[in-house]
Amino acid sequence: MASDEDERFASELRRAIEGSGLSLTAISQRLRARHRPVSVATLSNWQSGRSLPGGDQSLGVVAALEELLGKPPDSLADLVGAPRLRGRASRPTRFLGRRSSKEVFGQALEELGFESARQYAHERVFHQHAVIDGSQELQRFDYRLTVRALESGTCRLPAVYVLEPTEPNVEPHYVALEGCTLGRRVRWPERRAYGVEILVDGTLDAGQVATFAYRVEMRARATDVTGAMYSLPRRANDVLLEVEFRGDRRPMDCERYRRTQSGEVITPVRLDHRNRLQLSEARFGPGTFGLRWAWEADEEDGEDDGDEDCGVGAG
Repeated sequence: MASDEDERFASELRRAIEGSGLSLTAISQRLRARHRPVSVATLSNWQSGRSLPGGDQSLGVVAALEELLGKPPDSLADLVGAPRLRGRASRPTRFLGRRSSKEVFGQALEELGFESARQYAHERVFHQHAVIDGSQELQRFDYRLTVRALESGTCRLPAVYVLEPTEPNVEPHYVALEGCTLGRRVRWPERRAYGVEILVDGTLDAGQVATFAYRVEMRARATDVTGAMYSLPRRANDVLLEVEFRGDRRPMDCERYRRTQSGEVITPVRLDHRNRLQLSEARFGPGTFGLRWAWEADEEDGEDDGDEDCGVGAG
C-alpha cells in the first residue's frame, strides 16, 4: 500500500504533467535529449503511484522533470526519499565508528514523538563543526542547520545517541545556541540510549525556512571518538562537516565516507594545515556521509606492552 507521501508525489507529478500539455512520450524524449533517459512506462508508473524514483540516477531525472515541467526546484524531489528505516535520525556523531542498535534507536525516536516521515523537518543546509581535544575529556560538536517545514506548526528534529558497551555511558549534554529550544528527552542508561527533541523557535507554515544552531558535548576522551556521521532522508542543498583536532594527539588513516542507494564510496583524506578534516557535498541525499579516522597507540603503551591494541590508547 502506498504511503501518503508516495501518493502526494504521484498526484503532484500527474498534475504537473497535465498542466504542461505534453504527452509521456514527449517528456521521455526531451529528458533523453537532456541526458536523463527514462522510459514512458517508468513515467506512467511514477504518476500512477505504482512505483517511486529511487537511486541517484532517478533523482537526477526528477530534478530534470522539475525544470521541464516548470516546477520549483526540489518541489517533487522533496516528496521522494522519506526515511524507510526507523533507525534514521539526526545522528550528530558516533563513538568508535560502530553502528547503533536499530531497535533501540527506533524506540528512542518513538519516545520523542517521531513516528512518521512528515514529522521530520527537511534539512536543506547542514553544517557540523566538531572539536576533538586530546587535552580534554569533553568533546564538542556544534550544529547549524537551515530547515524547511513540511507541515504547518512546530518544526522539529531529533538527536539520538545509542552507545556501545565499550563507550562511556554518559548522557550527552545538549545546548540550544540559537533559534531553537530543547523539548522531550530520552534517558535510558540501561539501554545506553539518550536523545532530545530539537524545537525550532516559533510556528512555521508548511514551506517556510528557518535557521537554528545547537551544541552537543560528550564526556569522553579524544581517543574514544573515531568518527562523525550524519544521515539525511531527503536531498539537502549543501552539507559541510568539519572535524578540528586539538592537543598533542593526531589521527591517522583518515577517510571520507559516503553512502547512497547507489552504494558506498570511501576516499582517503589528510589533515589540512589547520589540523582539520572536511567533507562538503552539494545536493546530497538521501544517504549517509561522514568522516572517520583511527588513533595511534601511545608510545608508553607500545613500549610497556607489545601486544597493546593500537586503536584504544590512553588519553
